Amino acid sequence: MDTDGLIRVLSSIHPLSEAFLSALRKKLIPLSFPKNHLLLEAPKVEDHVYFLVKGFAMSYTYHDGERLVEKFWKTGQLVVSSQSFFEQIPALENIQLMEKSEVLCVSYASVQELFSQFPEASHLHRKLLNRHYEHIQRRLQDMLRLTALQRFQKLLAHFPAIEQTVTQDSIASYLGISPQSLSRIKRQQDKS
Repeated sequence: MDTDGLIRVLSSIHPLSEAFLSALRKKLIPLSFPKNHLLLEAPKVEDHVYFLVKGFAMSYTYHDGERLVEKFWKTGQLVVSSQSFFEQIPALENIQLMEKSEVLCVSYASVQELFSQFPEASHLHRKLLNRHYEHIQRRLQDMLRLTALQRFQKLLAHFPAIEQTVTQDSIASYLGISPQSLSRIKRQQDKS
C-alpha cells in the first residue's frame, strides 16, 4: 500500500528526517476493512493510530441510549482516539468505518519506539495534539456561534459527499439537531 499520502500529511505538520521516515515505513501495517468495521469499540483502549488511505470514518458515543456523533474523518486523515491512545485509558467513543476502507496503522508500542529514537516524533505528537485541540475548539465555537444551517453548510463544504456516506440521523446528531430539523434546513437550503 502506498505510504506517500501519509508522508505528505506528516511532513506538512513538521519537517521529518529520512531516518525517521524509513523507521516509520517499517512499522506501518497496511489493512483493508469492510464497511461498518469498528476500528475502536468503547471501552477498549486504543492501541493503533490509523491513516485513511481510502475511506470514511465516524466516531460516536452513547448517552442515555442515544448515539451522539462526534467526528468524521475522510481519506487522507489520521484517525485515532487521542486520549485513549496516548494515555492508554479506556476509550469513551466508538470509531466506525462508514465505507470499505484501506488504512495504514501503527501500534502504540511502535509509536513509543519512534518517540524514544527520534526527537521529531515528539514534535509531531505535540503538533497533532494541538490540531486535535483546535478542532475541538472550532467545533465548540461553531455550536455556539453558527446557526444549524451554517453548521450544515460548513459540514458539506468539508465533506462534500457525506450525505452519500452516512445517515441523515448521523449528520443531524453531529450538528446537534433533530433529524426533523435537518430535513427543514435542507428544504430551506433547496429554496434559496
